[in-house]
Parts: sequence; structure tokens; C-alpha cells
Amino acid sequence: MVFWYLGTIGTNFNLKGHLDFSGSCLLFSLWFRIVFGIFMFICVHVFRLYIYIRIFKQVRKVTYRQYLVGAIVFVAVVTGYGVTLSVLRRQLTVRFVPLLGTCVYGTVFAELSFALVWVGWALILVVTFIARDINTSFKEYREMLLIVLLSSISISYETVVHHVVREYTVHQWSRVSSTLFEFLTSQSSLFILLGVPVYNCMFHRDEFRRKFFEKMKADGMASRYQLTLPPTTEPNTTSQQPTL
Repeated sequence: MVFWYLGTIGTNFNLKGHLDFSGSCLLFSLWFRIVFGIFMFICVHVFRLYIYIRIFKQVRKVTYRQYLVGAIVFVAVVTGYGVTLSVLRRQLTVRFVPLLGTCVYGTVFAELSFALVWVGWALILVVTFIARDINTSFKEYREMLLIVLLSSISISYETVVHHVVREYTVHQWSRVSSTLFEFLTSQSSLFILLGVPVYNCMFHRDEFRRKFFEKMKADGMASRYQLTLPPTTEPNTTSQQPTL
């Protein structure tokens, strides 16, 4: 996500001494923001859910082949999208305009980027739906639906702004709001997925671990991964019970 933040801030704001050189907008907008930012975000979520589906729904092992295929797909898209746009004329992709002090998008770059983002969003929605009934110990259906909803709001807003406000980069409000939406979407996804587990690991570690292992045992996964359930202790009725 660091690349995503750098790309978004570098694209929407004039960082003196950093953007006013040839190819800088291409670096920040295409590679940092789209390829290693948004596209990487999509790949991580899709591949993680695919692994869950393969293990818990299809009851199949994950081998190096799955990781190899994922790497090949990522490299193929990066090569076909990123490298191709990098060799096109700047008027068709993205270029820095000194008078405006910001990056200006070409039609080809903007439309291909939005197409890639919307396809990725739809792919996350599909794999989230497929993984809705996996074993309860790793079930994240509600969390992923919330992430998809927040992402759809952010993508819809930026799509409308880019196509309705043709002088998008001239207006500071559009650039600031676009950056804010992307930051909130990416950052909130971490808290949505990790908030409850991190809190319980910090303040209810033993009880949370015991309940998690019990769910894996009920799912039939404890023996498969050779997990040893911790000894059952009497719960403290005066303390707050963790939730999964």
C-alpha cells in the first residue's frame, strides 16, 4: 500500500522537485498507483480468497503450482498493461504539465485504468461470493462484502468525477477528494480484516486461540494441520469474551 499512497499523492499533487522531470507522472500514476498499488491490492484479495476456496471448499492442497500460476498471471498483466502504456506517447497516457503543476491523463490511459479497476472489483466480488460458505474458522464473508461496498463507492466516485469533470486535474477539490477516497478505502480494508483478531490477540490471547482452534476442530481442520488444542480453562465470567 505504500506504493499506492506514493502514487496517489504524487499524481494528484505537485511535489516540487519530484514530479517536474520527464517520465515522473508515468512512474507515479502508472507504476506506483495502478500497477503496484491498486492492481496489487486486487491480486492479494483475489489470491487469498482463492486459497481459502481451494483448501476449505474444494478440500485440495495448495502447492507451489498455484503460487507459480498467480505470479505468471501478475507478470502477464503487468507486461501487457504497464509496459505497453509505458512505451506509448505521453499524450496518450499521462504527462506532467508545468503550468498546472500536476499530471494530466490521456484518454487511453484513463479508460484502460478504469477498465482494469472495475474488472478487478468484479473479480473480488465473484470470489467473495464463492467463498461465502467456507469453514467458519476462516470465514470472512461479511468483512469482504463491506470491503467490496467501500471499494465500489470509491471507484464509482472517481469514475464519475473523471468523466464528468473533464478538467479533473485543474480543480484541487477533485484531486483532494480522490486521494481521500483511495486512502480511506485501502486503509479501512486492513482494519476491517484485522481489527477484531488483532484486538483479541492483544487482550484475550489464550481464550481467542482456544476458541479459534475449537472452530478448526469442528471444521475438521485441526487434525489435518496437526494442531494441538490448548487445554480448556474455565472462562472468566467477569471479563469481556472475545468474538470471532
